[in-house]
Amino acid sequence: MDNLSDKAQQNMSQLVVFFATGVAVLSAALFFLVSIISGSTLLGLIVAALTLSWIAYLAITSEKRALRSLENQQMHSGQYPRLVNLVEAICLTTGIPVPEIRVLSTEARNMAAVGCSSAKSTLVVTTGLLDSATRIELEAIVANRISQIATGQTALATAALSTFGLQIRIGALRVRPFALLPVSVKQRFGLELDPSDDFLNDSAGVALTRYPPGMVEALAMMENRNELLTASSITDSLWVLSTNANTDRPTVEARMTALREL
Repeated sequence: MDNLSDKAQQNMSQLVVFFATGVAVLSAALFFLVSIISGSTLLGLIVAALTLSWIAYLAITSEKRALRSLENQQMHSGQYPRLVNLVEAICLTTGIPVPEIRVLSTEARNMAAVGCSSAKSTLVVTTGLLDSATRIELEAIVANRISQIATGQTALATAALSTFGLQIRIGALRVRPFALLPVSVKQRFGLELDPSDDFLNDSAGVALTRYPPGMVEALAMMENRNELLTASSITDSLWVLSTNANTDRPTVEARMTALREL
């Protein structure tokens, strides 16, 4: 797990440098373009500065905006003691701070981990999952997301969404300026989930519970009940199972088969 954490941290550092360089190049290009067209260096500086400030603001607030985009959510108010106890116990095992817990009112069965740092993260749990999962199944799913936080995969994925995954609203139009990045680049920086990541997260989770059948049962319980209409496709990699039908992630059956071989 330490090796995975080191790799995620290295990728995250590269991601930030790559993104900062890209934004700087974009601002410089706008400066020269506006200066040449308008004949005013001052106007070019203003446009470049505004662009830089706007993208920086979007990047800084993207995590909060992603969480706010999920409708019908509430902070846990003590009515889910089983969930809280499991989260606290598994966090004690991994040595990471207990994440904030938010409960999403929906019949869908799913769970997400969000956060640019393992020291400050958020678990989003659906009521459909809480109402349907047995204690063993819920423990397996919580361990899956907590292990993702502990290995730095959640931080990398969240940072990727906060940078190259940015969506810019222009009226009713939503623009993703970095959508045309090569898939290999997206997977390297965590913007697009590598199919093998799901298998790694499953293995890391059952390493905590030491009971692979628990995650097998959890996946079977969630299968075909995991889609969330309110979740953005850009946040898909943060969820245990894909929130939409159009995905290249491994099938539930493939993940269950891999777990049975552990």
